[in-house]
Amino acid sequence: MNISEQHRDRSDLSSSDWEYHLRRLLPVVSVLKETDRRLGEWYVKGMTEQEALQRRVYEDMAPSTAAIDFFSKKYRGKGKDKPKTIGIWNGINSDEEGASIRIGIDGKGLFAKSIEIEINEKDESSYSRLGNYISAAGVIEKIVNAYGSLYVTLGPHSYNAEKTFDDRPGVSWMLYLPHVLTLAQVPEARDLIPVMRDGEQQGTIIVSVTDEVFDVNNREHLKVANDIEIRLADQDLLPRFVDL
Repeated sequence: MNISEQHRDRSDLSSSDWEYHLRRLLPVVSVLKETDRRLGEWYVKGMTEQEALQRRVYEDMAPSTAAIDFFSKKYRGKGKDKPKTIGIWNGINSDEEGASIRIGIDGKGLFAKSIEIEINEKDESSYSRLGNYISAAGVIEKIVNAYGSLYVTLGPHSYNAEKTFDDRPGVSWMLYLPHVLTLAQVPEARDLIPVMRDGEQQGTIIVSVTDEVFDVNNREHLKVANDIEIRLADQDLLPRFVDL
């Protein structure tokens, strides 16, 4: 499964405050650990596997000195116009159990401020390490509350070739948008999950499949996700990447 999102940061936020950036991610990695114990330890990506395993990202539920020092040295002297990346992985070199997180910071590119979480699966068609759709939606909620996301999409990476619009996020298994939505607006959705903050709804997670894991090889699953995308676009609710 893959999770992709974009967000905006305050203009006064220091890109070199690596402790802040790693601490902000902590609620996300904590909920990932709850869904799968193999997502409990994270390491800074290095030149070799052995080197990477020497740098834990977190110690005692706080950003480690080793991780902060690594990114500080790597990007020393580079201003906000230069792209920076926090790259971490779960220390398992496996097509079935590996996982990685990439946070894009600064730069002038379209996806300058973004998060990509890649969680390898043994069989994406029948099982997800994130659990059922309620459990997976809980990961999205943590991301939204930490980053104030403009959108979050969750599903198989291969769905990118099946989505309706190349220039907009796809629905896949589920899509978060910062709008209060109703089933009258999106009747094709199998569920709409409100995302709350301080007692107020800040957005909605739109779910395309609830009774099983989203399968990109299932034509019915694809049709539901595509139909939701068209419905949202017709109401000007599915943003174009260039407008974010």
